[in-house]
Order: sequence, then structure tokens, then C-alpha cells
Amino acid sequence: MIAAIRHAVNRLRFRQKLVLSYLFISLIPILFLGTYSYNQSKHFLNNQAMDDFRSSAGIFAESIRANMDRYETMASLVLYNDIIQKILSKRYLDLFNLYDDLTEFLNPYLNMLLNLNKDTLQLTIYTENQMPEYGDYINRIERIEGLPWYAELRNGNRPQWFHDPNQLFLASRFPKLRPAGNADGAAGSAGDDNVLYIRVNNRNLFASLPDAMKDQLVFLVDVSGATVYANQTMDEQMTRTLAGIVNRPEGHLKIGGADMILIKQPVAATDWLLYCLVPYRNLAQHSGSIVRATLIVAGLCLLFLIVIIAVFAKSMIRQIYKLNNWMRRVEEGELELRIKSTSMDEIGELTRRFGNMLQRINELINEGYKNKIKQKEAELSALKSQITPHFLYNTLSFINWKAVKSDDLELSRMVTSLSKFYRTALNRGDNMISVRDEIENMKSYVDIVLMTSGHRFDVICDLDETGYGYGTINLILQPLIENAVKHGINKKTDGKGLLEISLRVGEDTIEFSVRDNGPGIEPRLLGELLTKPTAGYGLKNVDERIKLVFGAEYGLLIDSEVGRGTCMRVVIPKQAMRSGGGE
Repeated sequence: MIAAIRHAVNRLRFRQKLVLSYLFISLIPILFLGTYSYNQSKHFLNNQAMDDFRSSAGIFAESIRANMDRYETMASLVLYNDIIQKILSKRYLDLFNLYDDLTEFLNPYLNMLLNLNKDTLQLTIYTENQMPEYGDYINRIERIEGLPWYAELRNGNRPQWFHDPNQLFLASRFPKLRPAGNADGAAGSAGDDNVLYIRVNNRNLFASLPDAMKDQLVFLVDVSGATVYANQTMDEQMTRTLAGIVNRPEGHLKIGGADMILIKQPVAATDWLLYCLVPYRNLAQHSGSIVRATLIVAGLCLLFLIVIIAVFAKSMIRQIYKLNNWMRRVEEGELELRIKSTSMDEIGELTRRFGNMLQRINELINEGYKNKIKQKEAELSALKSQITPHFLYNTLSFINWKAVKSDDLELSRMVTSLSKFYRTALNRGDNMISVRDEIENMKSYVDIVLMTSGHRFDVICDLDETGYGYGTINLILQPLIENAVKHGINKKTDGKGLLEISLRVGEDTIEFSVRDNGPGIEPRLLGELLTKPTAGYGLKNVDERIKLVFGAEYGLLIDSEVGRGTCMRVVIPKQAMRSGGGE
């Protein structure tokens, strides 16, 4: 195949080779820039589409919260109504008074609330008061005492939302605003349990789903993972899909072989979480127009380049054609030609040299073939080698070999520790590293410090190896150990120094700690270590890196007692190690 291509190229005329070479060289930057522009434009459109979907999800969550607030306001108008409180707390001896209270106030008042909120399906007050039931408005509390939600109902001032597969409702116990009494006002039982129950129309509560989300999969689930709302029918496949994404982080994922984008949005003042699944193809639906635009621009650039290349090639080939014609005439015996060129490029120089050569040939013929041929030698420039991490590792390995050969075990151990330290520190350019590699990096650094300091201090490591599989930021322990040795142990005036390093794995967090028995840190300086760049301490940078990657609730904590030593603790969340991150 390669031989056939080489043969075909050799058969081409020089002008064709020149045009093809220029065209090939020009295509590389065009293809690179075109591909880069396409990817950047596609990335921008995808991000913009994601922002639009997130905005729609936020609007939907706010509308749900607004509808919930409307019902909670309605509930408050019942719960804190003084007359309703009075009716529920009285012990009626005269049914006429009860009938009068119910028909003159309670019935019109609740009817008014239902007319203002027409999508309310049921409004009922369940009471322990011995009054008779009154339609849907007053029912005996025995009707709900066996229901699961009644047992979960908290005492408090804020209504609680409950749901099951068929209905959504809110309920609340009545606050104890007044003591119970009989019709004459005498004190009665103040322990009556009164519960307000309002069942709402699910469809109307979630009717404000934005148009951009109507074709997507939208779920609303509570903290236990139970479905509160779904915009599509919850068949078996949809139930499995929802169960598989409840605990997944927001971002790209595959469901049934299809690429999807997961968007999460909490509903304010609830434990509900809104999930939106957007097919990736919906984000990239404008990619076709980007491809067409990129191809058009690349084609126009290529056409312009072809014109420029053709003009340039013709100008350069013209001189070659002229030189070739002179050579043909000389070959035919015209040795007395006078060949000159005013062009200053290589072809012009070649033409002039050919003319000078022809002139010298004539002189040699005339002078009896005097041969005065001069040779010139070319010098080759030395190749410059580029130092890479592999060169550094190979050099350290060679030094280690020489140390082992010379029985210098301490030097061998130092070189090995230095090689391990730089291998994990460089980490192939990744910022994230496994906890295991970070511990290995720390151990290598501690070995180097111990050997260079003549083992002036002791080291105790208490490491929970169950945390080795999680991820962390590269190089967060080395600055802590360097500060502990430099500003703690090295400043200790009595006794031998002690460096304690520990790793603890909690339920949701991982904690590293570095403790020294040095002189401690002055309280004045301790308060500035994580807020100002302080000479001799590189701790502020470690704290800022942790907060930037994991959030403001994580970071570096420093406890120090003058004369007793200092303890620096790093707290990060449990995070599974990404594939390819660290060695």
C-alpha cells in the first residue's frame, strides 16, 4: 500500500506535488481549528441548554412551593381562628347553641375558604370533642387514629404534608390557644386532640410544569425515595428507572444504554427533591447547524487557500520551467548560452549557479580541462534532550542502584523515598489522588525528613486502612508535616520530638490529623493562620484548596496549646476515587 502511494506520488509533476503538499499542510490547521470551534460551540450550546433546564426546574420548584404556601396559609386561617378554637374547646349542653355556631360561622367560613381555593378536594376537622359529626367539616377523630400518617403527625405550628399513591394532603394538630370549657364557661378538658385535614388536587398543585420540561422525565420524591409526583405514568420500567437515579449525583449518566443528563432541584422548606432526566440528544439538537456552519467556513477557507496556492505555485514553477528549458538546450549542445536571473529566491540562485557552472565548463574546455573542484562539508547540530519526569525517575533509579552496589543503604532508602514522593506528587498532572497514594507520599516525605535530620524525632502512624480507597486532594499532608517539623519539633528545646499522624474514617467524612509536641502557636498568630498569608506557614493555601474542591463546610482545623504542641486536622467528605486519578 505504501509502495503504491509512493509510486503514484513519484509519477506526479512537480507542480502537482507542490500544490498537494501545500494543500495538505493547510488542511491540518483548518481541520484543527474547525474541530476546536465545533467542540467549543457545541460545549457552549450544551451548557446553555443545561442552564435553561436548570432554570425551568427551579421555576417549577418555586411554583410548587408557592402552591404549597397557599394551602398552608389556608390551613393557618383555620388553625388560628379564635372562633373555631372556641367551638372545638366548648362542651355543648344545648344542641341549639352548637347548631347556631356551626351554621352561622363554621359552615360559611369553611365554604368561603373552599371557594377561594377551588382545587381543594376535602377540608375536615377531626376532633375528640363529643359534638356530633357535621358533614365533611366535623368528624370524629376515631376515623383517623389507625392511619399511619396520624401516628407521624407532630405537635407544632406548621402543617405537615403527606402523600400516598392516590392523594396528597396536609394535616396539622390544632395549637392549644385556649382551655376547654362548657357552655356556661366553666373549665373543661383542655386535652382534646383536634386535627385539620386538607386534601388537595395533585394535578392542580403541579400544573405549572414549564413547557421545556413537559417532554422530559420529571419526578418529585421525598427523603425516603417515595414518589410524590411524576409527569408520566409510573409503570414498572419507570419505577426501576426512578429507583436507580435517586442516589445518583447530578450530571451525565446512562439509562438503558441511552445517554441522559440528570438535574436535581430541592423544593424549599420540604424534604422533597425534584429530578429531571433530559436525553443528551436534546442538548445536542443544534449540533447539525454547527457542523454545517463549520463545514461552510472550512470550505470557504480551503477554496481561498487553493486559489492562493495555485497563484503561488504558478509563479514559482514558471522559473523552474525556464531553467528546465535552458538545461534542455545545453543538453542539445548550446554551450555558449548566457544564463542569468534577477530572482533572489532559491530557484533564482539555482539558475545563477547553473549559469556560472556553464560558464566555468566553457572556461575548462578553453583552458584544457583544468579541474579546480572544491568540496564543502556540512556540520550536524546536536539533538537537545528534554528532561522529563521519566528522565528524573531513571536518574534516581540509577543513583539507587549505585548506592545499593556501594552498600550505602541509607542513601538508597533516601533516593527510593524521594522517587516515591515525586511520583505521587506529580500524579500525572492530576489534582485528585487516592488516600492510599497520599499516605504513601506522606511516608516518603517523612522518611526523607527523618534521614536529613538525623532521626531527631519519633513518628507514630495510626492509619485506618478502610479509607485508602477514597479520593482526596493531592499534597495536603506534606505542608502540614513540614509545618509541624519546622515550626514545632525543630523549635522544641527539651526532650525528643514526637510526630503523630492519624487517619480516621467516619460515617460521611475522612479525617487526617498531624500532631506535634513542639512549643505550640501563640493565640495571636493562631487566629491568622487560615485568614492571612503568614510567613513560615503554608496552611492557608491547603485550607482554601479543600474548600474550593469539597465546599466551605470542610477544610483545615488547627488546635494549639502553648508549651504542649499543635494538632492540625483535615476534614474532607467521603468521595469515591475517579477512574484514572492517581496511582
